[in-house]
Amino acid sequence: MITTAPESTFTEAISSSESSSDSKQSRAAIKRCCAAWQRAQDAFMEGREKKPFTLALAALQARPAFCRVMPPLAGYENIRAFIACVAHGIQVEAIPEKRANQLLYAAQVALASLKRAPKPRKRRIKPTPPPGEAQFR
Repeated sequence: MITTAPESTFTEAISSSESSSDSKQSRAAIKRCCAAWQRAQDAFMEGREKKPFTLALAALQARPAFCRVMPPLAGYENIRAFIACVAHGIQVEAIPEKRANQLLYAAQVALASLKRAPKPRKRRIKPTPPPGEAQFR
């Protein structure tokens, strides 16, 4: 069953899971996703009674909002932040298992493509002859 929690719980979960190796970009992305999810839940709950069924329905309706603000799968740091968002979304039940599998596979493909991306070629610049010297070929 889907449950919803106050926004402070999301922030506490992020703070408690931080380690020195986490990037600031990943933490910011997680906060952005959780905030979007919470805003969508609040919008759904506006004018409704806070009953368990209604709260669960609000959490379900808010799931797409969480995913819409995830970082694009372009560049190593964005991919890393994307994976962090998916992992956190699984923990707070903002992303269902089937969707999480799809998202993590997409991240895996994006990472693999980074490794195989062609390296930019260095242009070889021919030295110009000093003035007065002619080159004939």
